[in-house]
Formats: sequence, C-alpha cells, structure tokens
Amino acid sequence: MVSSLHSHPLFYFLGGNRQRSDFLYVSTKTGLPLLYRWDDNLDGGQLLTPGDEPIFPYASAAAIHPSKPLVIFPKDKGGNVNYELYTLDYSKNVLQKITGPIGRIFYTFWVNDDEWLVVGHDKETVYAKSLLRDGTMKDLYTTNEQILGAAYDGQRNLLTFSVGREAAKLVIIDIAHPNHWQWVPEAGIPPFYPPSVYTERGLLAYSIDKQTHQELVVRSIETLEELNRMRIPGFGSMEWVDESHLFGVILDDGRLSPRIVNLRNGEWSPPLADVSALFSTVTKDGPVWVANSFFQPPFLQALRNGVVVNLIAPRSVAQNIRIENHHYQTFDGRRVQGWLLRNSNPEAPLVIYLHGGPTATQGDWWYPEIPPLAIAGFHVFAPNFRGSDGFGMEFRDLNIGDLGGGDLQDVRYGARYAMEAVKTDRRPALFGGSYGGYLTLQGLLTQPDEWAGGVAIAPTTDWKQDYNLSDSHYRKFCVHFFGGTPAEKSDLYDDRSPITHLKGLTKPLLILHGENDTITPHEPVRKFSAEAEKLGLPVQLAITRDEGHGSLHNLNTIRDITLTLEHLRAIFRIQVEAVIS
Repeated sequence: MVSSLHSHPLFYFLGGNRQRSDFLYVSTKTGLPLLYRWDDNLDGGQLLTPGDEPIFPYASAAAIHPSKPLVIFPKDKGGNVNYELYTLDYSKNVLQKITGPIGRIFYTFWVNDDEWLVVGHDKETVYAKSLLRDGTMKDLYTTNEQILGAAYDGQRNLLTFSVGREAAKLVIIDIAHPNHWQWVPEAGIPPFYPPSVYTERGLLAYSIDKQTHQELVVRSIETLEELNRMRIPGFGSMEWVDESHLFGVILDDGRLSPRIVNLRNGEWSPPLADVSALFSTVTKDGPVWVANSFFQPPFLQALRNGVVVNLIAPRSVAQNIRIENHHYQTFDGRRVQGWLLRNSNPEAPLVIYLHGGPTATQGDWWYPEIPPLAIAGFHVFAPNFRGSDGFGMEFRDLNIGDLGGGDLQDVRYGARYAMEAVKTDRRPALFGGSYGGYLTLQGLLTQPDEWAGGVAIAPTTDWKQDYNLSDSHYRKFCVHFFGGTPAEKSDLYDDRSPITHLKGLTKPLLILHGENDTITPHEPVRKFSAEAEKLGLPVQLAITRDEGHGSLHNLNTIRDITLTLEHLRAIFRIQVEAVIS
C-alpha cells in the first residue's frame, strides 16, 4: 500500500511567465523530483532533466525565459542544499553548467539571455547577486537577515525582496545602480509570502501583516505611491493576472483556496475549486495551481477563460477515512485548530502528527506520511499549534522565545481533546518531521506519561550545536526564535534542547535522518542516539545516505514510512503488514 500511494507523482513547484503559455514544474513521476515543462500542445509534460540527479523540489530557483526556449535551474547533489546552476536550451537539448556550488538559492530571474539575478545564501551571508553566463557573480545586496520573498521588474530593472523575519520590509534595488536602493515605507511583510510585480504598468503588490489579519497593498514600484489597500479574506500572497486582477492562494482555517480579486471593485471571488492549492503560477493563459487534499494526490488545475480545467486528472485514495475540522481550547484559553482523520475502526490507536516549520500550517493537502497512517489503521490528529501560519500574526508569533514551550502544551491539550473525540483512553504516539520531529522528542522527554512513543524525522536535538554547524539562514532563524545567539541566551537554548532532557525518555523512539542534512545536521542526532544507547534508553536511529533534510528519492521515502509503520505497530501491538507489503 505504501508503494501504491507513492506511485502517485508529487508536484512541488510551478514556475511560469505572463508572457508565455507554457510553464515549469517539478514532479516525482520517475521516482525522484525532476524538472518538467508543461505545454498544452504536448501530450503531457516534457522532461527537461533526465537522469538520477534530483532537482531540489521546494526552491523557486528554476525560471523560464520570457520568450525563448531557455531555462535556468539548480541541482543539489545528495541533499546538501549547496546548489549548482545550469541553463538548458530545450529546443536543442544543450545543457550548460553556469556555477559550481554557491549555497542555497531561493530565486532566479532572467535579465537577458546571458545574465540572471540570484537570491539565496551561503554559509556566512544572505545575498542578492547578478550572475553572468561565464560564472562571474557580483553582489547587489548582502545581509545577515533572512530574505524570504522576491520579485523582479525586468522592464525597469528593479529587484524587490523582503529583508528580515520580524517586522520585515521590502527593499527595491535598481540593478543598473545597485548602490542605490529604497525601502517600501512600512514593515510587517509576512514570511514566505513573496511580492508580485506587474511590469507592464510598474505595479507592486504585496501582503502586509496586521495583528489579526493581512492586507493587500498595491503601490507604484517607481514612486511607491499607494494605489490600493484592502483586507485579504485569510492569509496569502498574490500574483498579477492583469492590470485589474490578482490571483491568490488564500489560507483560511487550514485550507488554501485559489481565488481572484478585482482591484476595481475590491471583490474577491469565491474559491475557484474545492481543493487546496499548494503551488501556483500565472501564465499568459491564466493561473495554474497544484490541487490536492488529504486523500487526493496532487494534480494540475488551471483557470482558462473563466473555467477551471484539470490539466492532469484527479485521483483519490480515501479508504473509509473521515476528515474532520476541529477546534479546541488550549491551556491559556486560546482556540487551536486541528484536523482529525478518523479511521473506520473505532478501536484504532491515535497518532498525533506535528507539522514542521514552525511557521507553517497543517492543512487539508497531501502529505506523503499521513495517508499511510490513516489507511494502516490509525486515527490521526494534526493540530496547528501556536506558531502556525494562517491564524493571525499574534498567534504566529506566540512561540518566539518559547520554542518547545506553549506549542508543546497546545499539542498535549490537542491530544487529550482528540482522545475524547475518538473515545479512547489509550495514550497516543507522536510523529513529526523537522520542527515536528523536535516537538516529538521534546514531548517524549518532558511529558513521558502523556505518550506511548514516537517517530521523529530530521529533528533538532541540540539547538546550540545546530546553530554552530548550520548556515547564515538557519542561524538567523535561531536568533529570531530564541531572541539571541547561544552566547546571549545560553540557558534557554539548553532548556529547549532535547539532549538536556534525555534521561526522561521512557517510551520507544525512532529517529530517521539524512546523512547530508545541513538544516538539522546529523552529528547532534548521532550524539543523542549514542548517549541514549549508553543509558539503555529505547531509541532507534536510521541514517539515510545521500539524503538531506527529508528524502528526495521515493524509495527512501517508502522505506522511512515503512519503518514508521513498523515502529508504531510495535508500540500499539497491531498488525499493519497488509499496508506495508
């Protein structure tokens, strides 16, 4: 069953251009993420990067030329998050390597046939650079802050991006005169919500955080005159369709709905489709998005002449699983949203699934780990604990200075709520990846009586050691959430590190980790496991070679999920062989 579920290809990225009808996407159709080009005139997508070297799926660092058959894209060997850039003339199948490893790249933009703009970071610096075909690079902007969203006006040669994580601001750089830049006169750009530029009229659109909601702001990119401001019916970033309309993927109560706003009358369309839209782009023919849900693997939809069409047909894998949207009261009286995937067997054990981030959301969309759990015979509850995105700035920022504190209490209260909902008194297991893996460890170690055991994928075990081993981007992440460096907040870093509480582990724990992980490096995890082994504590560690922060190869993902199901089967003493065979 696990192999069958993962026979459905995933779609991780869409990259289009309003001057073209075709677009780029990353798919796991062959078993690993590769770059494709969608063209309605072709029978399906055109594979652009054949072979066994995966394309990092979540980066927006692949870009198609505005008019020519040219593409620039990154390759990341072994999950090291240290990209090399290549160009491809797909009409002639001519591939050219442009750079060696230059760190993690978030965005690339075409300036002309032989020049690009690159936004990313290396070990020490976050940067925006110009790149020539001969590999020559020139700094346009460097910072020790995070850059989390960018857009480019090729007609005016203006690059704009958000700088910082707390009270972030947009900076606009004139590429011809990079020593001169100007700031958009307001702060509060939300993380991971990029701005958008309408080059034909020089219009800049972006989202801005308010305490309980977000607003859409439109300005002239040249004069910064404010032209429009309105409330967004949820949380999301926007992309221009034409001078009067923007397409947005709007997050509200755990769902990402594709919607259109008319700037002339301020009206928002209802959701264009009853799906969650994880990735999107806008082409000459209109918006395109990756549609999916908990039990509907990803497929491609587009808005064509006002009608939603399926570019790739949807499929469903639901097997007597009921999906329920719940809200519960946590320890301080706040309401927390969560998803309950109710198995048809009322006696099924309960697993609490914890999302990563932590500035992320567990929504009604396809997660490779969740369907196998529910189909294998478990109830699954996935809470959007404090720090999650999509519930207001105040809720999102509650975990600053308190990682593994109030959010873990939200998880505990959510678990008790879910136990009542499914009518069980059997303790649940914890399961999560990245930050969710960290919460899994912290829960098992500091709340041992609450849990039956757990599985942690790519977790943090020692915040100080991770800080010292990681890059500029992750170090700024730590400073943001801890309120300072390890030297400045030593006691807090120690208190919120699982290795500090290792002796509290009494329930079986499985840790899955990639050997090349540069976000949560494997060295602290190996140390954690070795110390646990010395103490005779119930920890299993499985390290995957040639993988980084999560698995890029389907076979490794299938292996990890199989190990997870076997571990949970042992915890609850149930049979799931039919699912993992």
